[in-house]
Amino acid sequence: MKKARMLQRGIARVSLSLSSILLFAVTVALFINVMDRFVFKIGMMWVEVFARYGLIWSVFLAANVLIFEDSLMRVDFLDNFLPAGFKKIREKLYTVIFLVMLGLLIYFGMQQAVAYIGVGVQGLPVDRFWIYLSIPVGASLMLLQYVLNLFIPAEKRKELDGGEKL
Repeated sequence: MKKARMLQRGIARVSLSLSSILLFAVTVALFINVMDRFVFKIGMMWVEVFARYGLIWSVFLAANVLIFEDSLMRVDFLDNFLPAGFKKIREKLYTVIFLVMLGLLIYFGMQQAVAYIGVGVQGLPVDRFWIYLSIPVGASLMLLQYVLNLFIPAEKRKELDGGEKL
């Protein structure tokens, strides 16, 4: 269990670091573009496209951290009125639905990415494949975190973390 938690933490740290670097690059590019427009009266066309796709990649890279930290948004205002047995069944149902959804995202996301091999992005010298690859990559990281969470009960995760956050 400890090794699985260390793997989860490593994946979360690396993906969060990559996401942060990408967000920083997007911020710098946007700042320079704004300065160019106001100071030199020119604009770089590629910055808007880079910002859009950079944000998409950043979100997909960082999404698995929510699963690692068990911070996904939940609708739990009715939990006080429901029996404990129903809550356990509901959680198992949510798990199955989430795993199926991530599997579909990986499958159809990869199909979409492969379909765009060789198709360029207007304004950037890359294939659309690299843009659409964010979907299966992000979904795979989320699925991996989710599956590893299934092997470690929530109480044990808190104990292994020792209150430490990323």
